[in-house]
Amino acid sequence: MRAFRGGRGRPNGADRGGIRKRGPTRTDRDGDLDMDGGGRGRGAKRGRGDSGRSTPMGGQPYARDRALNAIQKAIANNSSQANIRRGKPTGGNLEQVTVRGWKQSKAASNPDGGVESLLAFLEKKLTHSDSKGPRAKITKSRVEGDALVVSVRPELVNRLLQINGFSFAGAPLTTEMYSGSEASMADLDTSANGASTSASDTKAKLTAILGKRYYQPTKVLDLSKLVNDPDLMAMGIFNSTSTESKFFPALMKVWEMNFDSPAQRREAVESVSLANNQLSNISVVTTLAQTFPDIKNLDLSNNNFKDAQALLAWRWKFRNLEFLDLSATPFSADPTFKDTMLKWYPKLRVLNNVEVRTADEVAAQMKTPIPVQPPYFRDDSQIAENFVRAFFSGYDNDRNDLLNGIYDVHSTFSFNVNVAAPRSQQTETASWEQYIKKSRNLVKISHLTARMARVYVGAEKIRELWNSLPKTRHPDMLSHPEEWLVECHPIPGLPDPNGQSETGVGGLLIMVHGKFEELSASGKVDTRSFDRTFILGPGGGVGGLRVINDALCLRSYGGHTAWNMADLSAGPQPVQPPQSQPQTQAPVGYGMPAPGKLEARVQQEQLILQMSAKTKMTLPYSEMALSGNGWNFDAALKNFEELKAQGKLPADAFLPGTILQ
Repeated sequence: MRAFRGGRGRPNGADRGGIRKRGPTRTDRDGDLDMDGGGRGRGAKRGRGDSGRSTPMGGQPYARDRALNAIQKAIANNSSQANIRRGKPTGGNLEQVTVRGWKQSKAASNPDGGVESLLAFLEKKLTHSDSKGPRAKITKSRVEGDALVVSVRPELVNRLLQINGFSFAGAPLTTEMYSGSEASMADLDTSANGASTSASDTKAKLTAILGKRYYQPTKVLDLSKLVNDPDLMAMGIFNSTSTESKFFPALMKVWEMNFDSPAQRREAVESVSLANNQLSNISVVTTLAQTFPDIKNLDLSNNNFKDAQALLAWRWKFRNLEFLDLSATPFSADPTFKDTMLKWYPKLRVLNNVEVRTADEVAAQMKTPIPVQPPYFRDDSQIAENFVRAFFSGYDNDRNDLLNGIYDVHSTFSFNVNVAAPRSQQTETASWEQYIKKSRNLVKISHLTARMARVYVGAEKIRELWNSLPKTRHPDMLSHPEEWLVECHPIPGLPDPNGQSETGVGGLLIMVHGKFEELSASGKVDTRSFDRTFILGPGGGVGGLRVINDALCLRSYGGHTAWNMADLSAGPQPVQPPQSQPQTQAPVGYGMPAPGKLEARVQQEQLILQMSAKTKMTLPYSEMALSGNGWNFDAALKNFEELKAQGKLPADAFLPGTILQ
């Protein structure tokens, strides 16, 4: 395996062994050696048995020879390049045979490695000595490692196989039918549906190999010394560069096929070893990061990594990596080695069997220097609660009805895709194809015309866009409150749609963070995170509301630990989604600025609402408590607790449904 074993040199030297030499090597349109291009031209040397006495230049037999060659080549070129390289039968019913042993011959010192001499030898052996017809031709050929794979007509196959054991320039040859290991690996994706027998066979063999190398009790997958694995060598995996490059991705694909879900696959392995594979870079094994993103231990010792560039594709991958072994690699001697690895892997504790971080140091660097504050939720009369609960249910089930209810001709909507946001390692990468063309990412889109075109104004424009977006399913707030974060702030001075208030009207700024499942027509389900900001104001919609602005940000699923205070070990528990509680029965606009309302009264109403929410008292009793204590909230609350403990508060002082203790 070239990627695992290092490159091979090609010796140069004179042609030995008395084998006829050809002219310059040519290739056909598929990139394979073209045996018709090196034929007899003017002044060309004739091979033994080609006297030329009955076939002068331009004579009938030679013209027939050229015609047959042209037909053969035309038939062969009808097949695609991919089919030829995958080892499948090419057009014209050509068969493929593998020839080995020629690299030990004297001709191997030729500039072309002896390929032309070997092809001439094979064609001579394929041509009957008593034949008066054209010389047998090898239509196509290619080198795969120490093998030459040749394509011939079916009637020549048995004759070619009979050459097995013949001596060529001092070395015995081995001929056999082409096994097609490359083709079977390339077709592993279809083998799951039974589309390829060879791929199914390859899958079974690779599954058996993985079974021998997987240690379930310790969750270790040992992929060391792959080039010396006898089962892989028997499969011919390392016989060509092409099969080498496809082998490891195919191995990872086979591993994935043996699990029902990505979570099961990732939990099965904590440690992987790729030691002693003579890798010069990770280009052929880079898919390890996609298959096992959560591993804690990785052994890359005894490989040929010279610098950080050789490992660059794994920078910032393996976010849970704690142990990394790169001993006996040239990169380990680099002065920047330790610092680079510490930057790439934030949880790394042991590097080349030496502790480089303590557990406390890892924990300390994971903490943010800015204290995390609990979310703010100020919801008078449960307007925001009712809106949020109704909105996401409507967005999932009937977007048209939702638009008709709370959006009008002045409502605006826009969304953007944040492809750079961190993705949870528990989810697969999902495509953004359906969103990118409509995304209003101001970092990416700088032209004013394009920016304005991606702001959708009016319910009908928004409807057209919403109906083009995939269907969604948001988690239930009551069942999964931990997956939501809702914040609400009152905002004054919004434009009055009726034009009656010069100072504007009060509204709400609602910010919602969470996740949803995207349901595709094919049945695939992708999980995404979102941030959605609404500005609500009074209007003619359901509940006297209208959506003034709706801005949506989509990103890869990143989990919900960002607002889980328990996980961050700081601050109070996250605000739970709105729950059913006694109504404050506040009139519309209570606590909000309004024409003719003094600022002092607005502040008093806001204190009354806070007192009512805290004590579950009605608004009049809450106002009495505050006014009787000079509008000092803490003093009023203390006075309330004392009177409640003495049983001096009447039942009608509390909101309906309040349970007194």
